[in-house]
Amino acid sequence: MRNTHISRRGFLKLAGVTSIAGGAGVFGLPSPMKASKEQESVKGMRHFSYERGVKTPSYCEMCFWKCGVDVYTKDGRIKKLEGNKINPNNYGKLCAKGNAGIQSTYDPDRVQYPLLRVGKRGEGKWKKITWDEAFTHIHEKLSGLFEEYGEETLATFMHGTGERYAHTLAFALGTPNVVVPSYSQCVGSREIAWSKTFGFGVSGHEVYDMANTKHMLVFGRNLAGAVHVGEAERFVEGLANGAKLTYIDPRCSETAATAHRWLQVNPGTDMALALAMIHVILRDNLADLDFVRKYCYGYNELHEHVKQYTPKWAENKTGIKAKEIEEIAWEFAKDAPNVIAIPPRRISRYGNDVQTVRAIAILNALMGNVGVPGGQFIRSKPPVEKPHEEHPSEPQVQRADGAGTLYPFAPLNLGIADKLYEATLTQDPYPIKAWLLYATNPLQHGATENGKLFEAMANVDFIMAIDTQLSDSAFYADIVLPESTYLERDDIPLIQKDAIPLVALRKAAIDPIYDTKHVFDICKGIAEKFGVEEYFEKSPTQFTQEFLEHLEPNQREKLEKDGTLVFNDINPYHHAEGKRLRFSTTTRKIQLYVPDFEELYKEKGDEYSPLPIYSDPKMPKGNEFRLLMGRAPNHSHARSQNNWILMEVHGNNPLWINTKDAKKLGLKDEDKVKIKNVKTGFESQAHIIKITDRIKEQTVFIHHGFGHITKAWSIGFNVGISDTNFCSHDIDPLSGACGFNNGFVTIKKV
Repeated sequence: MRNTHISRRGFLKLAGVTSIAGGAGVFGLPSPMKASKEQESVKGMRHFSYERGVKTPSYCEMCFWKCGVDVYTKDGRIKKLEGNKINPNNYGKLCAKGNAGIQSTYDPDRVQYPLLRVGKRGEGKWKKITWDEAFTHIHEKLSGLFEEYGEETLATFMHGTGERYAHTLAFALGTPNVVVPSYSQCVGSREIAWSKTFGFGVSGHEVYDMANTKHMLVFGRNLAGAVHVGEAERFVEGLANGAKLTYIDPRCSETAATAHRWLQVNPGTDMALALAMIHVILRDNLADLDFVRKYCYGYNELHEHVKQYTPKWAENKTGIKAKEIEEIAWEFAKDAPNVIAIPPRRISRYGNDVQTVRAIAILNALMGNVGVPGGQFIRSKPPVEKPHEEHPSEPQVQRADGAGTLYPFAPLNLGIADKLYEATLTQDPYPIKAWLLYATNPLQHGATENGKLFEAMANVDFIMAIDTQLSDSAFYADIVLPESTYLERDDIPLIQKDAIPLVALRKAAIDPIYDTKHVFDICKGIAEKFGVEEYFEKSPTQFTQEFLEHLEPNQREKLEKDGTLVFNDINPYHHAEGKRLRFSTTTRKIQLYVPDFEELYKEKGDEYSPLPIYSDPKMPKGNEFRLLMGRAPNHSHARSQNNWILMEVHGNNPLWINTKDAKKLGLKDEDKVKIKNVKTGFESQAHIIKITDRIKEQTVFIHHGFGHITKAWSIGFNVGISDTNFCSHDIDPLSGACGFNNGFVTIKKV
């Protein structure tokens, strides 16, 4: 074990979460890599001295943390983005992605007007058309498909602030097939596990009170390298306040580099470690039994169940010494209830992820950490009134993805993207002949075997894409409808439920610089052709105006002046202040044992057990390697690799390989290799390697989001390897979410 004491500045440098130099948001700045040298010269100083001009409030869209942003414009041009100092999501700070958001608007490769495909899909031949021509064409195509196959033949995939309008349009047109891929490909299994245990989800803005905790037990959640600004700040604050960090991951990530103890666990064995810790906690009477008796259901069943999961048993599974597992359990319990066990955010890993997160949730419950400082806080809604809107009812037609039926716990408003792709491929249970893609890119999701998604798309007669850019999937669409960027549009206020609830405004800083539209206007234009425009009566600007009118005069004045309205007088520590906790589970208690799973367990077996049952992960054989992937701190998933600012910061994406493995293969640093998918036979282009002990043996790692195939991108096209060609596509039986980390590759030196 090592004690780590670092300054905030030092940590941020290490974690890679600092803003790109002071002038990174100034349009026209030379390469960020050259910024320090430029600043030393008189000529270079002009990039760092500017008149702020007009300030417009917004919130960031470069990821979905939604940091508050002050946008400064002069002469109709955006000159600078700065963090909103009042907004609790970031308190004035912006990460590299946030600073580079200005380039999302001024990217010369943006879609500038509606495009109709005139060549073969993926050939890159387009015809410029008017908006009315686009809406008329869509009506003609969809009407024919609806008449032949029914409205449910349309599948809608969406992600981002404007997804509410794509969702409304889909229901108004009569299809139930709407999915938000972030559920099944990121957080879905975590949310199901947490809600079945506690009755509430972890949510987008997690419920972890890291700033006040005494011990963070982190299972592969790269808090320092994700990066969400407010979360990273609270993480740093917790460390600065003396919190202990135990980090569990096969890879030494940015977060592992800050840990007091890094456990280089064998991939896929996190559940074994958690169950062994629970064994020690119950064996040695370390749980908060008063809390358990009052608030928990199933303690006796859990106590009996974990007797089999001894630290010695776990040592053989995880590679972590039994004595160390016992030490960690004791250290963690000693600081209870001001402790937090944190599961991964992107938990689409091994196909048993609900049960893995259930084990982590139980660790929290046994510590009695709900509603106390340093544990899990209770989120509250802002006490404000939303304007009324008419929404179409969900069409009473069988969904094609199995959400609510084959996967009964998958939420119908989020769906299962992977199973909808599969339904498109097989045309079962009925034909899927039309796709609407809103700000999402299936070809970079990694949810199907290499080539299978192209086969699925070949079954689709008509693909529509609404986006700001010609992503890989938009490049293969039949019609592309250009959306205005978040800096060019009004949006409805962000009304955020949180420990410190807030409201934030987003107003257009400039008029759209091209012939683009708000997604609201795009969906309304389509809806009008079908006669269902009544669900699009209130524009985002009108919604915001009505919302402001419902506020108290002083609240309205503050929100319009500051861009953010914060409700600081709400206490998120209900248990600590003596309030009775309430849980919206089946038993109205924290469910250590989940009775909701009982019938499925009897019918289908261990995967559905009311208590987590460990099973060994799939393993590589012989000369195979398990491929792990993760997010790059300076990129927005797979959306920002055409942003020159971010590619200057992180444009190289080497394949990590362990030192011993590299020696066996006769490799040295920066050698080029090709990797081959063991299952499909697909082989990558040649790419450089990084030799390091920071990755487990017989495991390789690559950052997600590279290897783009869209020829419309002048910077990001064909840079690096795409993990989507090598990931597995296992499905968690409880959530319907996917498991990417059971993909295996072989390596060949070039």
